[in-house]
Amino acid sequence: MAGKIKRARVLNGDIVEEDEESNEVNEAISKLMEEKHVYTYKKLVVPMSMRSIYWKFFGFPATDDGNILTKVKIVCILCKTQIAYNRNTSNLRMHLQNKHAQELVELEATNPPRKPIISQEAKDRRAQKRLLKAGLAAAQHIYTTSADGTIQVDSGLQFVTDPNVSLTSIEEDINIGQPLRVMIKNPTNTSTQNLAFLMSEEIPAQHNVMEGKSAILDAIAEFVIIDLQLPEVVEGRGFQKLVATLRSPCEIPSKNKLEEDIIPKIYEHYKDSIVHNLSLLNTEVGLTVEEWKSNTEESYVTFSIYYQHPGEISLDFKVLCTMHAPEDWEEAHWGTALDSLLAEWDLRIDKITAVVVATSKSGLLSALVTRGLSLVPCLLYTLHVCANACFGDPDVAMILSKCRVIIGAIIGHPSACVTMTMQEQLLELEDSPLMMDYPEVWISTYNMLEQLVLRRSIVSSILEGIDRIDQELIDLAPDEWKVIEDLVTVLEPFKVTIMTLSEEKMPLCSLLKPLLWQLVSSHLKTKDTDSGTAKNFKESLSEMLYERYADPNVTLLLQIATTLDPRFKQLPYATEEDKTLVAAPIKEMLTKLIQEESGNQGASKVDESPDRKKGRMTRMEKLLGEQFSSPKHRMPAEEKADLQLTQYQSEATAALDHCPLQWWSNNAAKCPHLARLAQKYNCVPACCAPPCRIPAEAQILYDTKRAALPPHLVDKILFLNANYSLPE
Repeated sequence: MAGKIKRARVLNGDIVEEDEESNEVNEAISKLMEEKHVYTYKKLVVPMSMRSIYWKFFGFPATDDGNILTKVKIVCILCKTQIAYNRNTSNLRMHLQNKHAQELVELEATNPPRKPIISQEAKDRRAQKRLLKAGLAAAQHIYTTSADGTIQVDSGLQFVTDPNVSLTSIEEDINIGQPLRVMIKNPTNTSTQNLAFLMSEEIPAQHNVMEGKSAILDAIAEFVIIDLQLPEVVEGRGFQKLVATLRSPCEIPSKNKLEEDIIPKIYEHYKDSIVHNLSLLNTEVGLTVEEWKSNTEESYVTFSIYYQHPGEISLDFKVLCTMHAPEDWEEAHWGTALDSLLAEWDLRIDKITAVVVATSKSGLLSALVTRGLSLVPCLLYTLHVCANACFGDPDVAMILSKCRVIIGAIIGHPSACVTMTMQEQLLELEDSPLMMDYPEVWISTYNMLEQLVLRRSIVSSILEGIDRIDQELIDLAPDEWKVIEDLVTVLEPFKVTIMTLSEEKMPLCSLLKPLLWQLVSSHLKTKDTDSGTAKNFKESLSEMLYERYADPNVTLLLQIATTLDPRFKQLPYATEEDKTLVAAPIKEMLTKLIQEESGNQGASKVDESPDRKKGRMTRMEKLLGEQFSSPKHRMPAEEKADLQLTQYQSEATAALDHCPLQWWSNNAAKCPHLARLAQKYNCVPACCAPPCRIPAEAQILYDTKRAALPPHLVDKILFLNANYSLPE
């Protein structure tokens, strides 16, 4: 083949060439691109290197002898659908999820997929090299299925302009994930024939238009879901230019297509899967109810579920739904909504240990209590309410207004900003900038005051250099500075509490008693050196914390949870009287568990007893009789309960940074029934928000994005954002 080509490339299946003299090459390439190959297969096989569990239902077309005809496409064993093979299993799982959901659930239940340490592509390459070196290219396949059929494969082209590429070692020089059809070698060398063809059927063509469109649609949908973006972002010129720059040309879905087609389909798939998984649970669960407001000041509540899979040492959670919360809804309205929610997700009241609430809606709280549910105040919400009570004091509110004016004046004045930056560097404060607060997140207001106190010595001098501003509006008197300092000192333990929660893998309700006890008995205890303002703040906060957790049922539930947490069983968070009171219900529940298990075992033994009597008595039974095997000589359930409680108390106290779920997993054999009881309380979180949303920056980012969501997409977007899992 003759011809000169300076540069050639493929753009969405179109060949673009820059040398008009290479007509012969053009014709050859065009003919090659139009070729289609039809294969008749007798078997579907999967090579040994393909270790993913999803290959159980797929295979490559092969001959009677098991020789693979092509790896461009794979075939579903269940429905004979042909799927393009793109060297990973994401589209395999998606096909099973869309077409064979039941088979997928059963497959993952018996063989849960694991996250690979190295990529499947690297594993495949290494496996192929090992087989070639050992001369075992015809080794047995991991799966083989007898099946007849035909498969059609389109030709594909890709140009390689790397002069270091060698035809003799093409698989070593070219990324195995690239489809090779045409290779141009030494493009600048016009003295030699520079065009070579490599017909590779091992690798799929990446220029497949439909696959490319699907990948872009999926990526844009994921972008909207994961980052809580508004669907109209796809209609912005900047976004379209960005996507076109990354992959041009391409199809960008419209706002309506996202809202009416793509997002609802993803939502339905995930919802069906989660409903099915929750239906398989036979353990207790915890619920959370979080109230929030949109940018239009409409109230919403988001319901989530927390649970622990049997045999796992982590607490999982799923957002169930988000619903509009009209201000005029009373208990009856909320009762109907709750009953519908429980029925939709197949949740039983007796399996819900407690509901963690971050709402002030009396009708909703009454409806929950009426259904026999225990309500535990969310700790984050409680701290928010308490801190805002301090900020809402008239004198404090006026000071906060001045603080915001001061920061705004400095930020808006270029020379003041420069001076502030220089002074911060001298004081080594550049890592903690002075920023305006976001009042909806109290910790941001605290951080603003804290940073202002650290800069007290330089703020006044900087403000004096700002013209065209009324100094009375920004002048903080000494007594006002004292109020700010008192606030920062009094609320500092609240900030430390938030940091503690954010550092937990999953903060459990067993933390509440120790944290509240430490706050009230130590940090909020008044001192003689405190100012009158500081004493008032501390007394008010202590009273509010006590009132919010004063319900006897809540107190008992938290005390049981804390007692069953191996980190806190020896800490002085409760009086001896409290510990004695909680011991009785723990023993009662433990005894009931043991009796239920013994009853089940006894029933099975009764069924076996007739056959047992027919057998011949052993010499030991003749010698000692049946006294030791009779039911009256078995250990009573109460004694077993006491034994397990004693065993638990004798174990060393776990470190404060140790995971209680991990501890119980390691010690379940010593106290099996007590471990089951602990699991009941370990499914209740300390707060509604997961740890990733607890830091101030994360709270602000999430709250602002959530508040901007349109009403008709709130439920679906928040559901997917919390439950969506990125493909590995």
